[in-house]
Amino acid sequence: MAIDGTGSNADGIGARVYVVSRTGADGAALTQVQEVHAGSSYLSMDSLDLEFGLGQAAEADKIVIFWPSGRIQTLTNVSAGQVLSIEEPAG
Repeated sequence: MAIDGTGSNADGIGARVYVVSRTGADGAALTQVQEVHAGSSYLSMDSLDLEFGLGQAAEADKIVIFWPSGRIQTLTNVSAGQVLSIEEPAG
């Protein structure tokens, strides 16, 4: 069990996030994926924040998070232009 009680590490390192949105006039779906990772070197450090660009889309149709614990979390119809702080759901 992790410090935050969810089963994963408190910073979500290793979580893989998929964002699906309809970005163009043709309504084609675009899927973006990023993974939370941490590391550092001399005078630098990786950010734990993930950033996704939605282009002209007003919202992300779906955000799917695969947590290191094995849990899967899905958010739907998430408005663009905001910062989200997402916590792993309790098992």
